Amino acid sequence: MEKNKTGNYFKYVIGEILLVVIGILIALSINNWNTNKQETKELQNYLKNIKNNLHADLIGIKEISVFRDSSSAYSRNYLRLARKDEIYINDLIMINNSDYNVFKDEFFKPHKSGFETLKNSGYIGKLNGTKIEAKLNEYYYIIDKINEEEESLNNTVESLEIIAHSDNNKLRLIEICQDITKVEANFNTPKKEIMKLLNHPSWKGANLRNSDTSNLHQFYTQIEKLANDLISHIDNTIKNHN
Repeated sequence: MEKNKTGNYFKYVIGEILLVVIGILIALSINNWNTNKQETKELQNYLKNIKNNLHADLIGIKEISVFRDSSSAYSRNYLRLARKDEIYINDLIMINNSDYNVFKDEFFKPHKSGFETLKNSGYIGKLNGTKIEAKLNEYYYIIDKINEEEESLNNTVESLEIIAHSDNNKLRLIEICQDITKVEANFNTPKKEIMKLLNHPSWKGANLRNSDTSNLHQFYTQIEKLANDLISHIDNTIKNHN
């Protein structure tokens, strides 16, 4: 009898221990599930912010591409004009176009807040080995290349603009153009001076540098494609985890 009581007691104790262990394991499993769910939700929020940044970038890419096209066309027309033996009033209207003047600085301004927040959060490690990680790294690498190329272009043009200012060439040419386009009779007198100003190294050099921005256009095309690919990958990732 005593042996049966002891055996039953040990069975009871072992059963209780097993129930406690199972309960702990279930609690840990639920806790891990909740943690993973919360972390997935947090990661999705970071990705949504990046997606919003990418949509804003796509607008900026289109705007800067249009500007570069028009600005480069301005410079090519300028160089063609500088080679002409004879100039006309309509030629000067183009020079007086301040919207795409070679000395107007423009940059592509990417939106990086979402990506920077993701990096600082530590959640970026959850993207290791994914297509999104590879695309993000490629995207922001190209962004850095664009920044370098635009900085090189704008710094060169700005240096030549300083020379044009110091020699009074820039203001003088703009002054003549504005005066002539207002009063056509003022055109004949300064023709020689206009041609001299058009061929000044500062004006000519700046427009020569700005006339070919094909490298930048290649970069713009690349990031436009990458941005659309990333948006698609982010949408699929969020959809698969909902």
